[in-house]
Amino acid sequence: MPKYKVPQNIVKIAQRAIDYNLSLPMSRRAAYKDEGKKRVPGTGMRTARRLASGAIDEQQMILMRAWFARHAESPGEKKARQDRTSKASIAWALWGGSVGRRWVSATLRRIEKKK
Repeated sequence: MPKYKVPQNIVKIAQRAIDYNLSLPMSRRAAYKDEGKKRVPGTGMRTARRLASGAIDEQQMILMRAWFARHAESPGEKKARQDRTSKASIAWALWGGSVGRRWVSATLRRIEKKK
């Protein structure tokens, strides 16, 4: 499957979110889940690392589009994201933020048009 170059501004958003998230105590981190007795990185951290690497594939973009669809329009999520230090805001940035949402949507539209 071909890889698509992630725009530099999205790479920076994802990397800043990773750095900030990792600077927090484990209890305050976004995108971590409990597995048994320990907390491990969840899908959001994996996505951020892929974005920060500079290239992702179509499957990752489809996953991102679905995540944004679930979280973008929820009034509760929107309100929670207003606090830049909230888990919701950090998670949004880990997925590329609003810029990432627009880029993924546009890129997938172009891919689907070619098919």
